[in-house]
Amino acid sequence: MNPPSGGPRCGFLGTLAVISAIEAVSCTKETLEAVAQGSTACAAVTPPPTRLLRQLSLDLRGAPPSPEELAEVSTAGAVTDAMTERLLADPRFVTQVQRWHADLLWPTLEGFYVHPGAGLWLTTGQRGVGRNLGRVNPEALLDILDRRSDEAVCPPSTELAHLTAAACCTAAQPEHPACCLVRNRAYNAEDPACVAKSAALPAAFDHGVATGDRYLRGGPGFLGCDPTLEYPPPRGGDADSRFPRDAEGRPYYVSPRSGQRSYYYDAREVPLPYDDAQRCPGYCRRATGTGPGGALLRGDYAPKQRLDGAVLRVGDGPGYACPGGYLEVVNRCDNVFDPSNEASDVEVRQEGWRLQRPWWSGGHWIKVCAYQAQERTHSAWTGRPCRPGAANDSSCGCGPDGTHCGPHAGLQTRVSRADRRLLDALAREPLELLRTVLERGEDYYTVLTTRRGVANGPLAFMYRHQAEQMQELEFSAPAPAGDLPHGAYADPTWREYQRGPQHSGVLTTAAFLARFPTLRSRINRFRTAFLCHPFIPPDLPTPPPTDACHREPDLARRCGCQHCHTSIEPLGAYWGRWAERSTRYLDPTTFPAYNAACVQCAEPGASCPAACRFYVTAPGSSEGTRFLGRLAAVQYRADDEARRMDEGPAALVAQSLASGELQQCTAQTVWARLLGRPLSDGERARVLPALVARFNASGHDYRDLVRAVVSSPAYRRID
Repeated sequence: MNPPSGGPRCGFLGTLAVISAIEAVSCTKETLEAVAQGSTACAAVTPPPTRLLRQLSLDLRGAPPSPEELAEVSTAGAVTDAMTERLLADPRFVTQVQRWHADLLWPTLEGFYVHPGAGLWLTTGQRGVGRNLGRVNPEALLDILDRRSDEAVCPPSTELAHLTAAACCTAAQPEHPACCLVRNRAYNAEDPACVAKSAALPAAFDHGVATGDRYLRGGPGFLGCDPTLEYPPPRGGDADSRFPRDAEGRPYYVSPRSGQRSYYYDAREVPLPYDDAQRCPGYCRRATGTGPGGALLRGDYAPKQRLDGAVLRVGDGPGYACPGGYLEVVNRCDNVFDPSNEASDVEVRQEGWRLQRPWWSGGHWIKVCAYQAQERTHSAWTGRPCRPGAANDSSCGCGPDGTHCGPHAGLQTRVSRADRRLLDALAREPLELLRTVLERGEDYYTVLTTRRGVANGPLAFMYRHQAEQMQELEFSAPAPAGDLPHGAYADPTWREYQRGPQHSGVLTTAAFLARFPTLRSRINRFRTAFLCHPFIPPDLPTPPPTDACHREPDLARRCGCQHCHTSIEPLGAYWGRWAERSTRYLDPTTFPAYNAACVQCAEPGASCPAACRFYVTAPGSSEGTRFLGRLAAVQYRADDEARRMDEGPAALVAQSLASGELQQCTAQTVWARLLGRPLSDGERARVLPALVARFNASGHDYRDLVRAVVSSPAYRRID
């Protein structure tokens, strides 16, 4: 563990040192003046008991002592062992130790885009409230649904306040949206007024992959469904007299355009665009394309238009026609999309919406576009798993309870509340794991080796339902879904469970693996934080740039690099089964040490399976050819070093315990944390061996190590 910076005790305590010096009346007038002017050259001072108690309380609990505790120590005339034990037993001691370890582990994922699959925005273009909200995070709907206002009169229906003003709820309108919170203390999904309030708001839709939903609904930008058109559930849904069904149970309507029966869903229950001129308009194309050989390009398509006075309008219906030189195209009005379709800007196909209660809504009904309301887990066309955040597929919505999508705040740098809950849980996970070790009084190094896992509601929900759907940062569930804690999504309670055998304490938590994304950064953080031995290259000259050693692909042999990488490369192999820039575990059953299919990737024009990104596919040198097809973690490593990949970080911990490096570093770090300075050379020779011996004898009891440090003469004086 790297000791925190800090000067001698006088400088560390600052103003409090002056107070202590005055209380002790041990410093001369000249010394006090020097301290007040910022000098750290003062004589050693033994603080009075009340001062020592303040120091202990602030260090061990992060808070000053109570008046009763100060009175007790004044009466006793000393800080007794019993008082120190009470401080160490205080739950705030665990919180304080968690803060210390946050400085070691840096468990933050700020800046990472951790989002479950596709992102949901709100539709635009709706009359009234939709115009006010625009394309924003749909969590704004929750705020509106939970809002009640007290206008004196009912506002116009074009205003958001119309849905929340108590004055709008009258005996003549008992199911008005404003009645939702007039009748209920909170949103009640069973109250028709609350359902009406949800239905009056904009609809959420997946803004899609790269180009929005252009390939799904067409249009030049983010289109979404028609937020004024309700769709029924597909076949097998609840009966609703508003939507007639045929003999097979498929809901249908009479097309306003053709006058014939049309269906809301196709035979596989995939939504179909609504068959009218507004939601599925015809369009135009040039008689001859402007591309090579008359090929049609994107710019060769145009919407139909008509002149309304002096205003040129685009759309379809009576009076709309194609410009001169263009041919009319009848819109297909199906749910088949073609990414290469040059007409996608004008071939608009819109469906309606349905009400759902997605995982992030807290039980509120949310208006969701019918394509996104689909709950299947696999594509109706290909049979492959639905990945709405990574691939366009008209048969793939947001999945069961909408778990494959999440509310989106519009920018990766501005996260939604749901994403914030998950980010905070991921950052907290290693510190909560530490808490379980401290509260049990276990061997401190259990925190580096245990299979025990901890998860609160947001974290368990992600691991159970969304791990394979997460965007940017890859995850693999640490245990089978049935072994993960069960609880409500928003439940903040941390619960324990057993992770897979590959896990090793905080060293395989998502926060550690993502925060230190490469094998090299992981071993560097371990060496720096837990062995007090960061990699520091020696100040030695390197050969001239023309020397061939600068082109050596093996960093353990490259000149100028070899001094650190001789150790970094083989030691990093302990994390070799944890993918880089990812938290995914490369299970041997799925990712064998050698994959023959990945050898072919080096051949020009050869197809390369997706899994081969974890394998060596380019030799880098003639010597590197022998590593082709092997997991990247073992490249340029000897066989005994490569075996560390399957031993995992727990083997590194065991090795470091056997050498005594771990225990020495822990003792040094606790000392530096509590005294505000590292051990002096003399203390390193006299005090450190005794601290380590006591720590080992206690079974690596972290509290006892802290007890030993705060009981030392060096801690109980100001020097």
